[in-house]
Amino acid sequence: MNRKPFSRFFTLSPFALMVTLLLCTAALTACSGSSVALTGTVTDAYTGEPVAAELQIGRTQLATDPGGMYTTSKWRTDDTLEVAAPGYEPSSIPLETHPEVAGSEALTITLNTELRPNTLNGRVTDAYTGEPLEGVRVSIPLDSTETLSTTTDADGQYTLASVPEEFTLTVNAPDYSPVEETLSRVTAFNTDLRPSVLSGTVTDQFSGDPVEGVTGTVGDATATTDAEGGYELNDTSADAAEVVFDSAGYATVTQELEQVTELDAVLRPDVLTGNLVDGATGEPVSFATVIATETLPGRDVAFTRIDNSTDGAFTLEGLPKTGYVQVIAPGYSKAVLEIKPGNITTEIKLEPLFVKAVYVTAAVASSPSMMESYLDLIDQTELNAIIIDLKSDMRDDLGLVYYDSQVPLVKELENSVDYIDLPTILSEAKKRNIYTIARVQVFSHDNALADARPEWAIKDAQTGEVYADYPGPGIRYAWLDPWNRNVWDYNIQLSLEAIELGFDEINFDYIRYPDARLSEYSETFAFSQPTDPENNPEAMFENIANFMSESQRAINGAGAFFSVDVFGRALVKAAVPVSQNIEVMAPHADYICPMPYPSLWWVGYLGFENPTAHPYEVIYGSVTSGQKFVEGRRALLRPWLQDHTDPWQGARVVEYGPAEVRAQIDAAEDTGVVDGWMLYDSANTYTEEALKPE
Repeated sequence: MNRKPFSRFFTLSPFALMVTLLLCTAALTACSGSSVALTGTVTDAYTGEPVAAELQIGRTQLATDPGGMYTTSKWRTDDTLEVAAPGYEPSSIPLETHPEVAGSEALTITLNTELRPNTLNGRVTDAYTGEPLEGVRVSIPLDSTETLSTTTDADGQYTLASVPEEFTLTVNAPDYSPVEETLSRVTAFNTDLRPSVLSGTVTDQFSGDPVEGVTGTVGDATATTDAEGGYELNDTSADAAEVVFDSAGYATVTQELEQVTELDAVLRPDVLTGNLVDGATGEPVSFATVIATETLPGRDVAFTRIDNSTDGAFTLEGLPKTGYVQVIAPGYSKAVLEIKPGNITTEIKLEPLFVKAVYVTAAVASSPSMMESYLDLIDQTELNAIIIDLKSDMRDDLGLVYYDSQVPLVKELENSVDYIDLPTILSEAKKRNIYTIARVQVFSHDNALADARPEWAIKDAQTGEVYADYPGPGIRYAWLDPWNRNVWDYNIQLSLEAIELGFDEINFDYIRYPDARLSEYSETFAFSQPTDPENNPEAMFENIANFMSESQRAINGAGAFFSVDVFGRALVKAAVPVSQNIEVMAPHADYICPMPYPSLWWVGYLGFENPTAHPYEVIYGSVTSGQKFVEGRRALLRPWLQDHTDPWQGARVVEYGPAEVRAQIDAAEDTGVVDGWMLYDSANTYTEEALKPE
């Protein structure tokens, strides 16, 4: 095939050819030439990943491929490259500002660009349940006048557009602690909200009743329970780890704040408020000690006492979590209530107790068979109590503790022997419902202590030796110094041990100064402190009272009653120089136990030439005359009665048998002012015929 020359079909004049070349040159200049391609990649400014974007250059529109790339040859240097994608801040790039584009002579020009995400998505859930939260407000403050905000949908989802690169996000919902986070270059943020409202009911552990006025605290949030015990704590701190419940009269309760919005609390009363009443009459009890112990027996962890109360009301603070409430009230059996739900009542009824006791020495108590006979005597008669010496009353070992004492000082001084099986005796007495009293000789009849610690004893003013009475051949009664607190502590510790073993009451005998003529006192005795019964008996009275106060606090605090023995003459007036003033002593004991034995009264007492021959009248008259000294002062009278014949009276000796002993018992009971009686015979031989049968 023959081809014709190109010039045959397309012939231009020189002028036309010049014009055509000029137009093509201009066109190439305007579009950088149709042979120059503009290409690039659009990526995410945060992740560097390609972005599916829409682009516009002049009138040309195009889109990136899956790799985020674009290519076009339809562009001009004075065009602006517009790049946009959903969820991103749009970008506008004047090409002439990029030298690599405007001045390039390459056939392909690359212009990459980044788009900054401007949309934040996320989900808000409940921190405890994991469930989505609807209606939560999610916001970003842009400045003081503009805030981006939205709310979550039913799935807890939210979206915020036009989000800046760095911002503070706040998430709020009613009844939840807010979340505030400062974020940078993120497109998604999920969070959970911790409920900020805690509610519940507070009840009393013992009664189960709602407790009003309890303060609940979580961090800075507080609330007070209403009459139904309900509370609602609002705006609790998200980082709070515990809730505290506090109320007067209750132990503070601290509970871990777990993932709950409802939390009930049970408060244990640590203050017991109540009333003591006579179980027989319903009348209020005027005098009592109320304690709480963690064990039984045990020492008090809470202690209070009432004196001259008109309504029997008491308040005991510091009640332990578990243990026992004990009530020691003169004239009543001890009440013991275990601290447990439903067992503590605000009204405690006390059962009257009228003690009828016999006394046995430590030597007798060391014989199991003899003790059995005395317990049987109590079972078979009106008797209901027994008094047992802790220390020997025998001249050869006077004051020696007759059981295996573990009191440190007793052990150090080797002042005890294991003669009496007290645990067995006390256990058997409890089985038989027999009231037990431990008798303790204090300032006299304790040679063992005086000889072991002579520096604690009264000294003979003439010789400087331990002072002692010598009432008969081979009989020596050493005296300990009533001012010496070591003597106090020795006897108190011995008493506390006796209570731990199971005794119901501690009885102090020889709780006095020695007797002598006032004019000869300073020449006879040398004490550790100035002692002048003639000119300053009050100091001696006060010292005895102080010892009693300390003893009663310890003994009552261990759950036992406290009684002291006094001379019979103290029922008439304060006994000097022995320093037994019932009026001063009565506030510091549960029982005052006078010894108004008819054989010990002077001729002419109550108008009788021989008072021994008038047992009824002497007991009745002496006891009633002493009642005024205890009236309104806590202690009750419980006299010792004479069940023996005193041979030293010569022609005035009266043989005491059933009639004389019974007359004393009847007289004591007829006074209406005593709360029991105790029979005494140093030989422990008692007149059973004088006693009523069980």
